[in-house]
Amino acid sequence: MPNAAQPQHIPSLSTLLFQLKSLRQQDASLHPIDPLLRQLDESCQHFDHSLHLLSLEFNQVSTALSALAAMLEQSKLDTLECEQVYCLLEPFAHSLQQTTMQMQELA
Repeated sequence: MPNAAQPQHIPSLSTLLFQLKSLRQQDASLHPIDPLLRQLDESCQHFDHSLHLLSLEFNQVSTALSALAAMLEQSKLDTLECEQVYCLLEPFAHSLQQTTMQMQELA
């Protein structure tokens, strides 16, 4: 039975860069790629830093939306506007929370 349904593991950029550096150290004739490896290393560090900052931002927005949705849910105001705002915010807050968790896994 084929294993097509199993998700494929995708290595991180830092793992791939480490593997490239290891291969480069094994073969001195590859020295012309050293500047590109350094540039790639700097780009990976910048990407990791940016991803971390995005994750923090998403977490703050997610927390704020969740708190607002909870306030609206527990509010004694039985107005249609309050219910409409809650119905709009709750799925958005849940979706943003999932995205935040996925971003944190990548970071």
